[in-house]
Amino acid sequence: MRAPRFQDWLLEQLQADLPPAVSKAASFAEAGYTERPLGVALALSSGASVYVQIVRGSPDDGSDRKDEEPVVTGKPPAALPAVELPVAGSVRTADVEGWLAHAVSASGHSEIAQVKRYSTDPDLGSDTHKYGVKVSCHSGADIYLLFVHTLRSGDSPSAGSAFRQLEAV
Repeated sequence: MRAPRFQDWLLEQLQADLPPAVSKAASFAEAGYTERPLGVALALSSGASVYVQIVRGSPDDGSDRKDEEPVVTGKPPAALPAVELPVAGSVRTADVEGWLAHAVSASGHSEIAQVKRYSTDPDLGSDTHKYGVKVSCHSGADIYLLFVHTLRSGDSPSAGSAFRQLEAV
């Protein structure tokens, strides 16, 4: 699945079942965020926000050079555990990651083979990327959901806040 189509699908998934703790899910373009081309801005009911960049790694078969995207399907992934986000007070970034990973994995999408969380998989992430989601597709492509901004209520995205992932927002 190519990144623009994944973004549209992800937004549709999230907007169809927003929990009370998430007041809005919008594309970066809809949110007025122009620093990165693709992603989802999550507005939490507490006033905090999380900006999740969508980055895709290409499959090795060269299919990205084709005008028409080949669709490869298979068995959907097992659903990761559901994570409930608190409506009031601060929200742990790991819980936002878990909620997002569950939303993707529980969708039953036949193009998605596996979903992993950075915070729970020692082979993913780094000191600067503690939180994120890796979505592996049956096509061989990998899609990464990178937490580019984790912002407390009243804060706005800036170059200085990029990839400075807070433990809670």
